[in-house]
Amino acid sequence: MTFLPLPRRPQRPPRRGRARGATLVEFIIVFPLASLFVLGLIQAGFLYIARMQLNHATFMAARAGSIHHADADVMRSTLVRGLNPFYERGGDSNDATRLGTAAVLAKVQAVLPGTLTLTTLNPSDAAFKDFGVKDPVSKVTYIPNDNLEWRSNGLGSSSKLNLRDANLLKLRAVYGYELKVPLMAGVLRRVMCGGSIGVAAWGNVSLLDAEMPGSTACLLYYSRGRIPLESVAIVEMQSRAERP
Repeated sequence: MTFLPLPRRPQRPPRRGRARGATLVEFIIVFPLASLFVLGLIQAGFLYIARMQLNHATFMAARAGSIHHADADVMRSTLVRGLNPFYERGGDSNDATRLGTAAVLAKVQAVLPGTLTLTTLNPSDAAFKDFGVKDPVSKVTYIPNDNLEWRSNGLGSSSKLNLRDANLLKLRAVYGYELKVPLMAGVLRRVMCGGSIGVAAWGNVSLLDAEMPGSTACLLYYSRGRIPLESVAIVEMQSRAERP
């Protein structure tokens, strides 16, 4: 009797080799997303620190304005000085050159469009219209700041404020913070304004899919790798607010 050989079963790759292949595929899929997530967390931490610094600088600008008749030049120079830490170079161990260079860079950057804007929200034009008094000597228009407890608390017809509220100095500062973490500026620009950051694996965003294509924010901030940070400060005037 002749026995025929049994057909051989096809050999399968070792289980270890298959597991390695699956791990490699999973790594290729997850790694870009995980990297982007980690970089985003780091950039979020930097943004939080930057916002705290901007809050402090805006408050100091409001304090300076409260004792200098709400002078716009004084408030802006104080605000710019408060932003010096953004431009300090950690590798420079010489305090004089590091601080001096930061002060110069802060002043230069502050005059560029989309970097820093400071707006006086109060006292407003309407408040000066309601409560403004012409000084016969200096020829400036001012809002009375003395003996407020004895003055009328009636509301102004234009501002809808009383005299006490008109003596509150309210500032709003918007600073275009430059993103420091790699890829974050490109990702934000692509999402908000459309376009590409050069990483084909993550795809592109068309102008129709972007959040703010062609907007002023895209032109001033996101297209330049910056993000607008806003801060508001309110202090009570310690001198009378004046206007020419």
